[in-house]
Amino acid sequence: MSEVIESLAHEGGTVLVTALATGLVGAARRLPQLWRRAGAEERMAAELERSARELADSQPENPDVGTRVAVVWETRLRDLLLTDPAARGELEHLLAEMRREHPQVTTTTTQHVTASAPNSTAQGVIGGSIHNHAPAAPPGLGTLPSSDARA
Repeated sequence: MSEVIESLAHEGGTVLVTALATGLVGAARRLPQLWRRAGAEERMAAELERSARELADSQPENPDVGTRVAVVWETRLRDLLLTDPAARGELEHLLAEMRREHPQVTTTTTQHVTASAPNSTAQGVIGGSIHNHAPAAPPGLGTLPSSDARA
């Protein structure tokens, strides 16, 4: 599965839930249109309404509901993008529009990496690559003795 699809689906779920949870539903109401080619636009509109009600009823007492709803929509968007690649451009446009309409609708990713063993290394990356470069060996290590020292 493409990293682009994974990333876009994740961003879509997160941005949608943020918009719904904060009552900023303008462009979010158009999300079900992405399913029109699959004939599921009405069903997705009903699911969007259900998600909005669920978030409104649970916040702020149960913030885990937002995470769960975001994962559900991430999965729906990933499935849509895999079966209907033409929806990608529409989703990207819709997300950009949501961010323009409501600057507080942004995605934030937090990563915590811990290395606790002696001589351990911890690495983390979000949306990129890790390139390791070995440090230069300290003087005296990794060098062959000179011919004078062998005699």
